[in-house]
Amino acid sequence: MYNLISASFFSCPKVVDRLNQDAMLPPIKIGNGYLFAVADGVGGYRGGREASQMVTDYVMKNFSREFDNNLKDLFPNLKEKIKCLSDVDKDYVNAASTLTLSYVTDEFLYIAHIGDCRLYVKKGIKLIQLTKDHTQHQAYIDDGVFTARQLRHAKGKNILTTAISKTLDLQFDIISTPLGELIDEDGSLTLFIMSDGAHSFWEKRPKFSINTLSEPSRFISSLKKRIESGPPVDDYSVVCAKFIL
Repeated sequence: MYNLISASFFSCPKVVDRLNQDAMLPPIKIGNGYLFAVADGVGGYRGGREASQMVTDYVMKNFSREFDNNLKDLFPNLKEKIKCLSDVDKDYVNAASTLTLSYVTDEFLYIAHIGDCRLYVKKGIKLIQLTKDHTQHQAYIDDGVFTARQLRHAKGKNILTTAISKTLDLQFDIISTPLGELIDEDGSLTLFIMSDGAHSFWEKRPKFSINTLSEPSRFISSLKKRIESGPPVDDYSVVCAKFIL
C-alpha cells in the first residue's frame, strides 16, 4: 500500500487583514486511501468563503459514501448544499466555489474537479498538470480559436465557465488514473493541488531544484516566498503530499 510519508500546505489571503476565500483539506486517511482538496470561493459575490468552506466540510464528512457511489453524485450534492446558503441569506444567491480533490488508493488516483484549481504530479524535474481549467481561456484553446501561447499574456484568464453554484450549470471531471502511470523514477508519488492564486506564480517560472521539488516542506516554503514577494494577486493555497510503498 502507498503510505503518506510527507505533507505540507498553506492557505493565505491576498491581504493579511482580508477574508480568505480559499478553503483546503489537508491529507487525511479515509478508508483505503488518502484524501486532500482545495476549494476556491468565487470572488465578486457574497458568500465565497462560506461556499468554499461548506464544500470542503462536506467532502471531509461524506467522502466515503460518495466514493462508494463512484463520485457520480458528489457535485450535484454539493450544489444542493450551496443552494442552502441562499435559504439562510438571500444575499448568498450567487455564492459559488471551485473544488479539486485527490484520493490516492493502492492502485488508482481518483480526481474530482470543477473550476480552475490545478492538480499536478511530479515527474523528474517537472510538474505535470493532471486537470484542465474550466475557464473561458481554456475553452478558446480547446475549440482551436486561440493557442495557449497566444493567450499567455491575455487578460481574464480566470473567468470561469462553471463552478458549484445555485445559478450555474455543473460541468465537472471525474478521473481515475492507475498509479503506475504517475509514479516517479524513485518509486514515489508526489502530488500538488494549487488554487489559481498559487499556480499563476508557479506557471510564470515552473522550476525549482530537484531537492526542492522532492520534499513537500521545501516546495511549500519556496513557493510561498515567491508568491509573497510577488506580491500576491489573489488568495493562495497549496496542498502537497508525497507517498511511497
